Amino acid sequence: MHAGDGQCYHSRMLDQLDALTARMHDLVAHVRQLRDENHQLRTQLATAQAELAALNQRIESATRRLDGLIERLPREALEGIEVDGSGAP
Repeated sequence: MHAGDGQCYHSRMLDQLDALTARMHDLVAHVRQLRDENHQLRTQLATAQAELAALNQRIESATRRLDGLIERLPREALEGIEVDGSGAP
């Protein structure tokens, strides 16, 4: 190996290391971006789950109120009406 060959090899090695370093920086930036996005999505999911739970509670409450109202209706008013859950008589 000549002195010039060693310099060329050394230069190529440094270029490869620089390229690898740049790729590592890009990877780190991408991981940070994904981490931030994941955090935002988890926050959105928690909010949506809380909203769903609140809506389910409202539905259950409305169902209980309707059941109570139906129980208080006079039996004569219910004769001939079949309630199958579809809302149709």
